[in-house]
Amino acid sequence: MVRCLLGAVCLMLTLLMQSAYGAGTTDTWYYLQDRGLSVTEVATSELEWQRSLWQAPNLGFTQHAYWFRYAIPSVTVQDGSWYLWLHNAILTEVDVWVQRNQMPPVKVQPAAMRMPAYPLRLESGSDYVLYLRIQSNTALQLPAELVTETELLTLKEEQDSLFGLFVGILFSMMLYNLVLYVSVRDKSFLLYVGHACALLFFVFSWQGLGSRYLWPHWPAFQNMSVALSTFSVIGFSTWFCGVFLSINQHNFKGTRVFWLVRNLGFMGLLVTPFMPYSWAIFSSSFLSFFAVLMVISAMVARVSLRHRPSRLFVMGWTMYVIGALVMGLNKFGLIEVTPTSENLILWGAVFDMVLLCIALGDKFHDERNLKIRAQEMAIKAVRREKNAKEMAISKQQQAQRALQEAADAQDQYARLLERRVRERTLELKRTQQNLEHVSELDALTKLKNRRYLVDRLQQELKACKDKGCSFAIVMVDIDHFKQVNDSHGHLAGDECIRSVGRLMQDRLRNGVDIVCRYGGEEFVLILPDTREAEAMVKAENIRSYIAQTPILCEHQRIMVTISVGVMVVDPDAVPARSEEVIQQADQALYQAKHQGRNCVCLA
Repeated sequence: MVRCLLGAVCLMLTLLMQSAYGAGTTDTWYYLQDRGLSVTEVATSELEWQRSLWQAPNLGFTQHAYWFRYAIPSVTVQDGSWYLWLHNAILTEVDVWVQRNQMPPVKVQPAAMRMPAYPLRLESGSDYVLYLRIQSNTALQLPAELVTETELLTLKEEQDSLFGLFVGILFSMMLYNLVLYVSVRDKSFLLYVGHACALLFFVFSWQGLGSRYLWPHWPAFQNMSVALSTFSVIGFSTWFCGVFLSINQHNFKGTRVFWLVRNLGFMGLLVTPFMPYSWAIFSSSFLSFFAVLMVISAMVARVSLRHRPSRLFVMGWTMYVIGALVMGLNKFGLIEVTPTSENLILWGAVFDMVLLCIALGDKFHDERNLKIRAQEMAIKAVRREKNAKEMAISKQQQAQRALQEAADAQDQYARLLERRVRERTLELKRTQQNLEHVSELDALTKLKNRRYLVDRLQQELKACKDKGCSFAIVMVDIDHFKQVNDSHGHLAGDECIRSVGRLMQDRLRNGVDIVCRYGGEEFVLILPDTREAEAMVKAENIRSYIAQTPILCEHQRIMVTISVGVMVVDPDAVPARSEEVIQQADQALYQAKHQGRNCVCLA
């Protein structure tokens, strides 16, 4: 039975996911907020229309009226009767105009249907634009389809058949459990009946069945019924869940919040007639999120999947809760409006009703068997108590011996662990030192990298400021390096960079001056305790040395030159950040390149 129901759930979800609103359309919707414009002004003025994020526009809860525009290109138009079918029966105010070939828009009157449908007479070879002005006390959603008259009748018949099947199942489950309640007087069955009635009320309200068939002459009650049905579903759903799972303060920490959500649901039924429609609908939809969270929390805390009624309860409520959560996200404009997001809660409720009906029967049967077993267990409990006391004394003695052995073993292990900790600490220190050294090296040239450069510059700036000794940095760039890559290949370019780095290192003070690879073909030299004249001499020495030294790259000897920018930091004007020093050296390098390259410039 359970496997069959799971298969039916998967099949229904597959069917729902195969369809989407807007089938047959090729363009998209645009919208803008209504600020007192007429349809003529909307059609002729240059306005900032916003493109709908989804195929079916979904603006969530809003008090403002909006204009919507949809263009029907002439290439998609065929002669005949068409209908603009809106899958939203609870929009407060809907006005539709159609514009043909830039002519003045013509207002369209709706057809008498449960879901709003507007007849359109389209002719091929013409361009049409639809303008809709919509205001809603509920979520402002526009799931629309442009269908032919035949498609409309077929889809309407399928939709009405599915809703008829849904209502029939809920009504049957309600009557069946009402009879069971009269027979066994179990509160759970009566709450199940209330839950089913609330869902029926919810369906008739949200799907337009009530306004079409039950209260067509009471439009005010239709707006009110949306919030009333949502509050009633919240109240009865949480109440039934709490009673079925037998939650209390001892087995569920959120008991008070759980019952508060139920009470707020029933309180909403009382205050809705005295609240603005939009407030009531928004508050009921917002409360539904907390109801879903509390039901999920209660199931996690109380359900054991080894218990067949609990498994059925989880299966039914999981589908129902997912549907409620999806619908809530839908109404708040967080997800796209699709048949799945709109109807998942309905079919989740159907399977929930069927599974809960089976679970209630199993639970009642299990509780009756538990009473019989309780008497037998009471007799056995006395015997077990005697045996347990004897075993407890024996185990206590064994535990004392084991405790002593454990204490000895723990002391020995502590000494071993202390020795290993000392060994691991020394090993980690050595590893950390190696990692710090590796992290400071450039992978290609094995010179110091940019990270080391930034840290070392901060140290030199601090030393310059504290000790009053100047230092210099030299920024070097290989001239026309791209030609080396293009002519000899990138491997040769890499070897060129490595060779230039080695040549510069050969001309510097060992252990004092530092060569860092800045990036690409650029290097930065740090010359501690160096003044301006000395820095310029060293820079010129390096430039001329590289210009005169051939470099072996991919079995070929090539000659390269470098451009050099020098920046000397004096104790009297120490920059606050290392980036300023690098920036000034870079400017000097740029000046050297501007002067024709293969030269040295001072910042």
